[in-house]
Amino acid sequence: MGLPGTTDSSVYEGLKDVLRRYPLVTTVAYEPDGIVRQFLRAQVAPSHVEPPTGPESPTLDVEWRFVGDEPYYRIHYADSNTGFNCGWHRDEDHPDLGAVHFQYDHPARDERDHEPARFEKTIPTEILWTALDRLFEERIPELARND
Repeated sequence: MGLPGTTDSSVYEGLKDVLRRYPLVTTVAYEPDGIVRQFLRAQVAPSHVEPPTGPESPTLDVEWRFVGDEPYYRIHYADSNTGFNCGWHRDEDHPDLGAVHFQYDHPARDERDHEPARFEKTIPTEILWTALDRLFEERIPELARND
């Protein structure tokens, strides 16, 4: 983690609420703890991911920062069962791809890539909900298979 900028506690409470309401998420907690609150970590029900995974629960880390009015965020999924991970990042790591990029790493297939991405919404909670839908309905089923 480690994005530039400062946090907004009201934004984090909204993000936490979205994660709690999302059907595949089983638990949500601040990391490293409830006092420091650097990012949110959600546990995902492995049997509800397509393709199914397990026995360990995949994680979804959400970090959101602001430099002035400019948001920086990471919405990143990681499956320790397979090593597959992916997510949307709004940071300065890949300026050639634009403000937001999607990246994935699939060790079982020796694949990794970065691509431009965008969200129509601008409110953090709406971006997160859209990302979760894309992640579980499109990206994981498309990218995480071992065949």
